[in-house]
Amino acid sequence: MIVKTEAIVLSKMKYRDTSKIVRLYTREFGKISVIAKGARDAKSKFRSALEPMNYVSAVIYKNDNRELQLLSQCDVVKSFNHLSEDMEKMYVAMTALELADIVTHDEEQNETLFQLLLNLIEVVNSATKNAVVALYYFETKLSELLGFKPDLHSCSYCGKKIEEDMSDEGSFSLTNGGVLCKECSERLGVNKISSAALRVSQRLQEVEMIDSIMNLHLTPSLKEEVGRSLRQHLQKHIEGFRRLRSEEVFAAIL
Repeated sequence: MIVKTEAIVLSKMKYRDTSKIVRLYTREFGKISVIAKGARDAKSKFRSALEPMNYVSAVIYKNDNRELQLLSQCDVVKSFNHLSEDMEKMYVAMTALELADIVTHDEEQNETLFQLLLNLIEVVNSATKNAVVALYYFETKLSELLGFKPDLHSCSYCGKKIEEDMSDEGSFSLTNGGVLCKECSERLGVNKISSAALRVSQRLQEVEMIDSIMNLHLTPSLKEEVGRSLRQHLQKHIEGFRRLRSEEVFAAIL
């Protein structure tokens, strides 16, 4: 069966002498691995279309009895040239791609996730600042899509409204399903989070469009705290979650 689909290139690897194996996240079919025969030849018809982070239109010979599909044609719909000009932008985009790869199974369609990933890459590509905030938005919405959105407005132990504790500074605690108020946090809490970081996390949950949080100003320490709490939440709910290769690569650069 020949199918045509929009896709985002997640990753690529060499295969034999001249080919590549490419992982795509498609709009219609979810994640698919394809073989691009001859893609490493100098005169390949695929040219640079198979670079990670590209938004492409792909024609695939699809056989439901095979795990590796045959890529017949691939054309760039949109490339995001500014990502490679800025290390933070590239880090954000590559981390989002790797997260999407880790949390999804092959051929499980999720058009909402496809659009979320595409929107992130588009916004980060054109961003003039705060690229990492887009990653926090992506991780927040990814948790919602996967069905483990935390309740950040009521104490998960006593039910108290968190806003009643937000008038002054102090620590809260994050649990698997939400947040502990200050009193319960003192008795039960681990994974402490400050009032400021909790407010940012609430804001990330509330906004619908990624563009609306790109002007959010966070200090370096606040970025670190918000990023750590989001990643810990994903780790708790995703079996076999490992440290991301993209983080290891960029750790020494950023």
